[in-house]
Formats: sequence, C-alpha cells, structure tokens
Amino acid sequence: MKKKITISLDEEILRQIDTSVTKGTEKNRSYVIEKVLREQYGDANNISVIIFAHDDKWDNREYPFSLPKTLLKIKNKSVIVRQIEMFQAFSISSITICIPNWSTLLFQEEIAKYFPKLSVRFTEHDPKLWTWKALKKSLKSWEFHENIIISNWDTLYWSIDIETYYKYHKAQKSDFSFALKFVMNPEQLGNVTIDGNKVLEFVEKPKAKPSYLTSCWMYITTKKFLETHDLWNHLEDDFFPKIPKLCRVTGFIYQGQWEHIQNDSAYERADGQLM
Repeated sequence: MKKKITISLDEEILRQIDTSVTKGTEKNRSYVIEKVLREQYGDANNISVIIFAHDDKWDNREYPFSLPKTLLKIKNKSVIVRQIEMFQAFSISSITICIPNWSTLLFQEEIAKYFPKLSVRFTEHDPKLWTWKALKKSLKSWEFHENIIISNWDTLYWSIDIETYYKYHKAQKSDFSFALKFVMNPEQLGNVTIDGNKVLEFVEKPKAKPSYLTSCWMYITTKKFLETHDLWNHLEDDFFPKIPKLCRVTGFIYQGQWEHIQNDSAYERADGQLM
C-alpha cells in the first residue's frame, strides 16, 4: 500500500528529474523518486537473480542461429535485455547470467549497450551442462543475497510484476515458488497441480491427463535452500517432481502473456505480438 507525502527538493535535482521525464527515459517525477528510494531501502537490496542462458535448443531441427538464443532479437531488442529490464523495474542490480563458454564478449557488448552502469556477472558453462549443475556452479563462483530469483534463457514475459510476485512469495512463507500460467499446449511443458496456492505435483511433459497450468520457468527461493540440496542434475526432470514433498512450495499465477521460444513458430509469434 502506498501513501502520499510532501517533500522538498533542490531545484537543480528537480530540473534533472524533469529532463529525464521529458526525454521519456522515466515515467514521471514520482516514479523517479520512488525508484531511487527503492534502490536504497527496498527489498531488491536483498535479492539476486540468476538467468540460465547457457543452452540452445530448437525443436525439430538444428539450432538455426549463430549466436546464443538469449541474444535473439524480438522486435529489435534481445531476450536478455528484455529480461534484465524486467528485473531492473524492481531495482534489482545483482544479476548473474549462465552463458555458453564461448560467448562472453557477445553478452558483454549487448548488455553494455543498454545498461552501461550495470555490473553483470557471468558464469561460463558447456552448453550441454544440466541446469542444476549450472546453478550450483554459479552459487560457488559468486556471492549472492539471501533471496534468489531464477529465470530461464528462452522465456519472454509480458507485464509480470516482479515486486508483486516477490511479496506474494514472502507473504506465503514459501521455501520455493513457481510463476504459473494457464496454457493451451500443456503436453509440451512442465505441468503443475495446485490446491489453493500450494503446489501438490509437478510433471514434466505429461503423457496423460495434463494440467493446463504450467511452470513459466521463473522461481523464487533462498540461497540457504539451494545450498542445502545437492541431489540432482536437472531441475525439471529430477528436482521439481520431488520438491512438493521436501518443503513448502507455492504457485504464483499471473495473467500476462508468456512465450517459450522453442521453435520457429514460437519465435515468430513472440516477434509478432510484442510491442
């Protein structure tokens, strides 16, 4: 809940704020001031993000591009830039990206172009490395805040509110939370069954009686939880089916559009729908 207050600002600071609003780099005065205060005092100070961007998979044929999937342009802006923008809207600055071990310079150039002041960390991997091992390698390589958001390499989100998702996760006192979405092609994805907000079951690409509620490949948990568990190779096949019996797992259903970029049609659909 927000409250209105009255503050006094130096005229030069206010002039600079108004200039950024006029140029269109910021929404309005209130947004700028709130953004600065959130960076100093908000929850984002205790959140780190890990983005899996080290794998390139394309359904039905060889991967058709000569660069990592996360650097594909959707409406002239890459997937990784769009993901970072989503996290920066919540003022999260601790971002680690798991990338193919030959692509560091490509990622550095792309991110520096859009976020010259953001210091992003990279963990290089063999593209065939399983997601759980990639996650554990990153945790051993860098320092992380206690709260961790994990996001997948080939996923586009429309209007998912990271702040609302995070506060929901904390309010539910969850050990692990899935971002969830209703879809029409559940047999191709990880299906989730819930009771209220509690996750009861996770089934990867079910062959019968699929749930139309799927994991959107964004998760919130803690550094302590991830460091405590070290039993699996792959998140979707090994870890997620067991997790409802290990801890309190909740689901956050959001209404925005979502696209898993896994083939030509998904790529074209995302490029056609995204503004």
